[in-house]
Amino acid sequence: MGMASANSGGSEGMELCIFDLRRGQQEGQELDKILFFFPADLPFSTQLSVIGLSEGLITFTRIFSPEAACEVIEAERHSHVFYEAEPDIWMVMVVEKSKEAEAIWRVEALREVLKEIHSLFMMFYGPVREMLEKDPSGGQIRAHLYPFFMDYLSDFLVGKKIQLPSFRDCLKECGTVQMLTVGREAAIEVQIQGSRGDKCLAHVDVHTQQVLSKL
Repeated sequence: MGMASANSGGSEGMELCIFDLRRGQQEGQELDKILFFFPADLPFSTQLSVIGLSEGLITFTRIFSPEAACEVIEAERHSHVFYEAEPDIWMVMVVEKSKEAEAIWRVEALREVLKEIHSLFMMFYGPVREMLEKDPSGGQIRAHLYPFFMDYLSDFLVGKKIQLPSFRDCLKECGTVQMLTVGREAAIEVQIQGSRGDKCLAHVDVHTQQVLSKL
């Protein structure tokens, strides 16, 4: 899909775009729907190819799940991570598939990245849709999105390559318990002990209620 071209643009198997499904619906105006694209130096034909595929996947999945927005599509070599930040305003990240055992969790971590960056942008500038309504040309929102997103992405730059966060990285940053890799037997044992603990707590609760009722 454009991933090989993306690498030549200085990223490591990653493309990130923001587009508006309500814009660029007429022939010859397709570029109007692009609000942000990384790497910015990719040819417009490649950018439109990425967004066109994303739009097609969104439309297709809505046929089968109209109430739930598309979140992730797994292709043979890439993961397509979707986030509908605002009605018809979509953020899509296309990344090369990881061979790590935590690949599924990594997709969730990347969705959290998309949510966080949109939340931060909203805090400083307000909703994207609101800015588009004030300036239908899209010039104002693009002028804000590009420097803001590039500043955010700079935190993931290692040399000239993007180092995307893992699920463990996100947990560390949030100050939560660090992920540990455990074997199947250990995981089952933890689950059994947890179930026993629940049963004991339930017994204690019933006994407490009986004692209180006699007071």
